[in-house]
Amino acid sequence: MTSREKVIDWLNDAHAMELALVEVLERHVKDAEGDAEVQSRIDQHVEETRRQAETVQGCIESLGGKVSGGKELFGKMFGTMQGMANRPMADTMVKNALADYAAEHFEMACYRALIEACDQIGAEDVAVRLTDILREEEAMARFLEQKLPGTVSAALAAAN
Repeated sequence: MTSREKVIDWLNDAHAMELALVEVLERHVKDAEGDAEVQSRIDQHVEETRRQAETVQGCIESLGGKVSGGKELFGKMFGTMQGMANRPMADTMVKNALADYAAEHFEMACYRALIEACDQIGAEDVAVRLTDILREEEAMARFLEQKLPGTVSAALAAAN
């Protein structure tokens, strides 16, 4: 496998990851009905995530690759299962916040690695598009970090 093929493979992983997260985030929008600000921001991030998947697909194609149907299907199935995992819990908002915060940091690490890989294979145009995605992930992570104390406080207050 060439370096270019390896990058295409990693981009396919990122594409599947984004598709999985759309499924998860759609459920989290519904779970956040009691907090309009959080619900709105997660809903915005669903749209960003859809657009990110399209951008990554474009990156794959610009490098001469094709989207992996198997990885895409696995990503969607994983997203559906993970999105339902917290459903019966009384502290769903806290668990969603933790999962989303962790997912954003995982995505940030993935995109940083992909940007470096693209720079190394001379695909600077792809690196620029991935940098735009990275900035959206960083913004969402900051939002989640700011909201976490309030989310925890609300869950504890509801428990009393």
